[in-house]
Amino acid sequence: MVYLGPLGPLPPMASRSGCVHEPPLDPRWEWVESPAYGGPAEYIRGACRHVAPVEVRATVTDEVVAHLCPDCDLQLPAEWKPAARR
Repeated sequence: MVYLGPLGPLPPMASRSGCVHEPPLDPRWEWVESPAYGGPAEYIRGACRHVAPVEVRATVTDEVVAHLCPDCDLQLPAEWKPAARR
Protein backbone atom coordinates (compact mmCIF):
# COMPACT_ATOMS: atom_id res chain seq x y z
CA MET A 1 0.00 0.00 0.00
CA VAL A 2 1.08 3.56 -0.66
CA TYR A 3 -0.05 6.30 1.72
CA LEU A 4 -0.36 9.85 0.43
CA GLY A 5 0.52 12.79 2.66
CA PRO A 6 0.17 16.50 1.86
CA LEU A 7 3.41 16.36 -0.14
CA GLY A 8 2.95 12.98 -1.82
CA PRO A 9 3.64 9.36 -0.83
CA LEU A 10 4.78 8.72 2.74
CA PRO A 11 7.85 6.56 3.40
CA PRO A 12 7.33 3.02 4.74
CA MET A 13 7.18 2.64 8.54
CA ALA A 14 6.08 0.01 11.04
CA SER A 15 2.38 -0.67 10.61
CA ARG A 16 -0.59 -1.40 12.80
CA SER A 17 -0.34 -5.08 11.82
CA GLY A 18 3.40 -5.34 12.55
CA CYS A 19 4.28 -5.53 8.85
CA VAL A 20 7.11 -3.25 7.71
CA HIS A 21 5.32 -2.24 4.49
CA GLU A 22 2.40 -0.14 5.80
CA PRO A 23 2.59 2.98 8.00
CA PRO A 24 -0.19 3.37 10.58
CA LEU A 25 -3.05 5.62 9.54
CA ASP A 26 -3.27 8.76 11.65
CA PRO A 27 -6.42 8.38 13.81
CA ARG A 28 -7.10 12.14 13.72
CA TRP A 29 -8.31 11.88 10.11
CA GLU A 30 -10.80 9.87 8.07
CA TRP A 31 -9.00 7.83 5.37
CA VAL A 32 -10.38 6.98 1.93
CA GLU A 33 -8.97 4.07 -0.03
CA SER A 34 -8.28 5.02 -3.63
CA PRO A 35 -8.15 2.05 -5.99
CA ALA A 36 -4.86 1.74 -7.78
CA TYR A 37 -5.29 -0.38 -10.88
CA GLY A 38 -2.52 -2.93 -11.00
CA GLY A 39 -0.60 -1.35 -8.13
CA PRO A 40 -0.75 -1.15 -4.36
CA ALA A 41 -3.76 0.47 -2.68
CA GLU A 42 -3.47 4.18 -1.92
CA TYR A 43 -5.08 6.07 0.95
CA ILE A 44 -6.09 9.72 0.77
CA ARG A 45 -6.58 11.77 3.92
CA GLY A 46 -10.19 12.84 4.33
CA ALA A 47 -12.08 14.86 6.94
CA CYS A 48 -10.70 15.66 10.37
CA ARG A 49 -12.27 13.74 13.25
CA HIS A 50 -11.66 16.59 15.78
CA VAL A 51 -10.34 14.20 18.45
CA ALA A 52 -8.71 16.83 20.71
CA PRO A 53 -10.45 20.21 20.40
CA VAL A 54 -9.47 23.01 22.77
CA GLU A 55 -12.09 25.04 24.62
CA VAL A 56 -12.15 28.79 23.90
CA ARG A 57 -13.37 30.67 26.98
CA ALA A 58 -14.59 34.25 27.42
CA THR A 59 -12.15 36.33 29.48
CA VAL A 60 -14.73 38.01 31.73
CA THR A 61 -17.35 35.27 32.23
CA ASP A 62 -15.13 32.21 31.73
CA GLU A 63 -17.92 30.54 29.73
CA VAL A 64 -17.08 28.28 26.77
CA VAL A 65 -17.72 30.34 23.61
CA ALA A 66 -16.27 27.91 21.05
CA HIS A 67 -13.91 24.98 20.49
CA LEU A 68 -10.84 25.03 18.26
CA CYS A 69 -9.47 21.91 16.56
CA PRO A 70 -5.64 22.16 16.58
CA ASP A 71 -5.35 19.55 13.81
CA CYS A 72 -7.38 21.35 11.12
CA ASP A 73 -7.79 24.86 12.63
CA LEU A 74 -11.59 24.65 12.42
CA GLN A 75 -13.64 26.67 14.90
CA LEU A 76 -16.45 24.53 16.34
CA PRO A 77 -19.52 25.88 18.19
CA ALA A 78 -19.60 26.07 22.00
CA GLU A 79 -22.29 23.34 22.06
CA TRP A 80 -20.07 20.93 20.08
CA LYS A 81 -19.65 17.44 21.52
CA PRO A 82 -17.33 14.74 20.12
CA ALA A 83 -18.97 12.11 17.92
CA ALA A 84 -19.10 8.53 19.15
CA ARG A 85 -16.00 6.58 18.10
CA ARG A 86 -16.55 3.92 15.45
